[in-house]
Amino acid sequence: MEITDYPFVFQTDSNLVKESLKKNSNYLIEYSEYNAIGQDKYCAVYFSSNNIYYPNSPDVFRREVLHKNRYEWYGERIRKASKHIFIRDNKKQWYLEGINSEINTIERLCDFLKAETEGYKTVMLGSSAGGYAAVLFGSLLKSEYILSFNGQFKLNDLLESSNESIDPIIFRERNNILINQYFSLNTFISNPSRVYYFYSNNSRWDVLNMRHVEKTGINMVSFNTSIHGIPFIKSALPTVINSSRMKLDSWNNGKYNPLLFSIKYGGVFPTFYVLCRKLLRKS
Repeated sequence: MEITDYPFVFQTDSNLVKESLKKNSNYLIEYSEYNAIGQDKYCAVYFSSNNIYYPNSPDVFRREVLHKNRYEWYGERIRKASKHIFIRDNKKQWYLEGINSEINTIERLCDFLKAETEGYKTVMLGSSAGGYAAVLFGSLLKSEYILSFNGQFKLNDLLESSNESIDPIIFRERNNILINQYFSLNTFISNPSRVYYFYSNNSRWDVLNMRHVEKTGINMVSFNTSIHGIPFIKSALPTVINSSRMKLDSWNNGKYNPLLFSIKYGGVFPTFYVLCRKLLRKS
């Protein structure tokens, strides 16, 4: 069925987005100094979420993607990594159709990441749709560990809770086994002890995703909030993403207050600075 048989959706059907898939790689690779002699080399892969631009309009897309060349996580780094790969999905469809006109499937994106991370141990991370991608590709490529912040583990429920104007690929490809095989990640999680899932226990959608994988044995860190995405104040994010496996393990099955957690691991002043900035933006 041709795309013209579907109702128009900006993020998948606009010429602006289509051209961006032809002209832009939609990934960014940077290197940092690596001084730890005799230790493993690490590559960190950071997946942007579906919030890479919003709302879904030409002006916002031009500003955020084409002009700013925005990638989520660009301001954060895994410090032990000497290679950093930032990735975005301009269609905002959980990377189900890749990231550009050549890397246009899950399989091709996996092959690309496999080639780029050869010789490195990997850490993969993301929030929401980026968390979904981190778990999927981190599992396929046997990452050292994976950090998912309110990432999705199943997409099937969107067929009931969403619609084609928001999530077009989910609806259009729901009967395509080449794509719908990725609508649930349970079968792809080969080493659950390497997956760390930080989720909001007052968010209905995030709790549904937690329940989908609660019997897999992944590490779960619960926060008393309904906020989707990062479930604590971002002042603590540098500490969390750079924590040792031992520290990450210590949070498993814990339930935390976002503010107290952020003060403890982000500091009092940085936490309230972030909160004040949020309040100023809303005013």
